Amino acid sequence: MKGRLAVVLVFSSFFTICGIAQNSGMGPRTSMSNGMGGVVISGSVVTPQGTPIGEARIEVRDLQTGTAMASGYTRSDGSFEFSALPMTNYEVVALHGMAETRERVPAGEMNASITLRLNTAGTNVQQADGTATVSVAEYRVPEKARQAFHKAEAALAKNKLEDVSKYLSKALQIYPSYAPALTLQAVMALDKNDTKSAIDELDKAIHSDPGYAMAYTATGAALNQQARFDEALRACDRAITLAPEAWQAHFEMAKSYIGKAEYQHALEQLARAQQEIPHDYAPIHLVRAHALLALKNYNDAMTELQAFLTLVPQGPDSSEVRETMAKVKAFMASNAAPPSIATR
Repeated sequence: MKGRLAVVLVFSSFFTICGIAQNSGMGPRTSMSNGMGGVVISGSVVTPQGTPIGEARIEVRDLQTGTAMASGYTRSDGSFEFSALPMTNYEVVALHGMAETRERVPAGEMNASITLRLNTAGTNVQQADGTATVSVAEYRVPEKARQAFHKAEAALAKNKLEDVSKYLSKALQIYPSYAPALTLQAVMALDKNDTKSAIDELDKAIHSDPGYAMAYTATGAALNQQARFDEALRACDRAITLAPEAWQAHFEMAKSYIGKAEYQHALEQLARAQQEIPHDYAPIHLVRAHALLALKNYNDAMTELQAFLTLVPQGPDSSEVRETMAKVKAFMASNAAPPSIATR
C-alpha cells in the first residue's frame, strides 16, 4: 500500500469514526469465562470518589511468573469477571490511559471479589452512563483552535490536503500543544514519507495529552514505516488500552506482526479490526491476503484479494493485486514457487 492509501485514507476514518467511538462509550467488552470451575475473580474499577470506570483494561497475572492469564475490559458499570482460572497467586492490574493500579489475590480464594480504585486525573474516562469525561489537556484548548481543527478534519474528508495544512497551521498557531492537531499534522507528514517529522510531532502530542489514543496509533503507523515493529506494537497496545474500539490500532498491529513474520497474530488483530470498524475497509483484505499467502492458505488469500478488488476495482494497488491473483492461480495449477504480495 502506498502513500495516501496507507496513511491519509486510513486516518481520515481514524479522525472521524475512531474519534467518535472514543468519546461515545460504544460497546464495552469483557474477557471472560474460559469454561466451568476453577478460580473466579470478579470486581469493579472505580475512581477514588467511587465513580465506575467503563472500558478500563484488566489483566490477571500469575504473581510468580508475571504471565497474563486473562485480560479484558470493564463493562460500562465498571464491573468485570474472569472464571475458570487455575489455582495460584494472582495480581489483578487495572489500566486506563496512563493510570494504573493493582491488587493481589492469594491462592486459596476460589471466588475473589475486589474493588480497584484508579486515579484517572488527566485521562478520558467512560462513566457508567456511557458518557466520557474530557481530559484536562482538552479543557485548555481555545475555541478558535478547535474550530480550525474541525475545518482541517472536514478538508481531509474531502481530500483537500492544502486546506488541511492551512487549518492545522492556524490551530497550532493559536495553541501549539493541541494534541489532535499535532497528530493530524504528523499523519500528513507520514503521507509524504517524512517519518522523522511525524514522530517528532507525535512525541509533542503525547507529551501534551498522554491520554490521547490517536497519537499512539499514529506513532505505531510511523514506527511500522521504519520497520520498528516491536516499538509499534507497544504504541498500538497503549492506544487500545485508551480506546478499545480503535480499529486502526489493531490494523497497525497486524502490519507489525507481518513485519515480524508472526502471521497468525496478524490475522487475529485483523479480526479485531474488522469487528470494530463499522464498514468494510479494503486494506484489511489486502493485509489479510498477505498473511494468508505466507501461511500457504491460497484459497482464502484469493477470496481476500477478490474482496479487495470488489471494493477498490481501480485503486493504486488494484493492478498489483490482479497480478498477484494471476500468480496464485498459476501456482495452484502447477505447484510453482509460491507468490507474495507487498505490504507497504
